[in-house]
Amino acid sequence: MNNIMIPFPNKDNFNFFMQNEMDGFIIGIKGFSENFNHLVKKTELKYICDMLNEKKKKIYIMLNKLYFNDEVKELKKIIKFISKLKINGLIFADLAILNIVNEEKIDIKLIWQSKLATNSSTMKFLEKRGVSGFIISPEITLDEQIEISKKINSVCAIKLFGYNIVAISSRHLLTNYFEYCNMDRSTNKKYYFKEKNSSDFYQIIENGNTTILSGKVLNGLLEYKRLINEKINSFIILDDHLIP
Repeated sequence: MNNIMIPFPNKDNFNFFMQNEMDGFIIGIKGFSENFNHLVKKTELKYICDMLNEKKKKIYIMLNKLYFNDEVKELKKIIKFISKLKINGLIFADLAILNIVNEEKIDIKLIWQSKLATNSSTMKFLEKRGVSGFIISPEITLDEQIEISKKINSVCAIKLFGYNIVAISSRHLLTNYFEYCNMDRSTNKKYYFKEKNSSDFYQIIENGNTTILSGKVLNGLLEYKRLINEKINSFIILDDHLIP
């Protein structure tokens, strides 16, 4: 069954999305997630999950940062905390999370999201190590994504709308640039760079790590009907960067 999932919105937009019958929400946690317009505090998480469960919405929590060694202790704590909540799964990028779950024997459903999720062999390898779902990389064609989803046993998600992540760096690229140029940086502005031989502008977001987004929006919403006809067991993701 196909499901439409969106990032958890702020309180000003919450009622709008609830009334439009979204199947569920992807929640980012402050300090452990990035590239969300709205991050939830750990202290708010149980209340939000209880409220969404009452409304019979699916809940996925996304820990999509790349973590340093000095963050592992707190990372273990938040994963154990999340495992006690009634959710549908934990979406992760850093394979350290998979290692923590296996080493600590934490009972939680894991969904892997990565630019490297481009082939069924990698996914089958991770299936054997406890991963039970995948968000296939939009770096490959939709035909290839559909082919992969039919080759593995786990649930696959296909992203149909939003900006793609071009690159992630642990360096503070914006901060370093403005310091080097001896310029003031406004916290209320969005920053972009333009390639010399391209007309595209790429947004740069610095929040812990630095993320560079694609210059154009991926828009495959017209393919949604095709996915239903293909009877693919997947959920559909709408990108957070276009949701207020």
